Amino acid sequence: MLRRCVLLFLLFSLAACSNGRKVDYSQAYPVVPQTFAKAVEVQVIDERPYVVSGNKKGHFVGLIRGSYYIPYDVNTRSGEPLALELQKSLLGGFQRKGVTARAVDGNARQASSADTMLLSIRVREWKSESFMGVVLTHALTADVLDSQGQRLASVPLQGSSSVYDFTDSGKAILSSVLTQQQVRQALNGEQVEVVEAAEIEEGSVRRDPAGLFTPPIARDGVF
Repeated sequence: MLRRCVLLFLLFSLAACSNGRKVDYSQAYPVVPQTFAKAVEVQVIDERPYVVSGNKKGHFVGLIRGSYYIPYDVNTRSGEPLALELQKSLLGGFQRKGVTARAVDGNARQASSADTMLLSIRVREWKSESFMGVVLTHALTADVLDSQGQRLASVPLQGSSSVYDFTDSGKAILSSVLTQQQVRQALNGEQVEVVEAAEIEEGSVRRDPAGLFTPPIARDGVF
């Protein structure tokens, strides 16, 4: 009887891992530091290599590892692409600040009018990994373009840190985009000089290994 119970427990554990965890990034509304003189069009492009190659779907957001360190996919709760969820969060943040904002697709290369700026987020990496702890690694570039397609801001951001709440972590990352001085000035129409596109070097994005192997209870007891 005991052997059967243990076997059933292992089967249920494996099933839970294989189903993976669902994460919602659609409500990770960033803190918008100011209002802007111009309306904002928001574009998010998923450039994660494993998504571009077709190895993973756009709704893939991470891995969870079972007791044998076997990885299972973690996807968005909605089943929608990560890019769409991040776009929704950015729009929600702008709207909460009273900034006029709307979504545009990945084909836009310039703002639609002179009184609008295009905020284009290129996601090079966005992946969580869970074992004893949870780590979220991200790398993205924020560009601001005017109605003539001139790039007035281009800022790369990347990092890897422990996660206590996925929504809060997503919010912090998106907030850091909007607090960049170059981005703020460009969105407000204060930046007139054209800048080169910033790029994140291949191989420069590294996962923080410490948080992945540190049990949450050994850190600050949030869980």
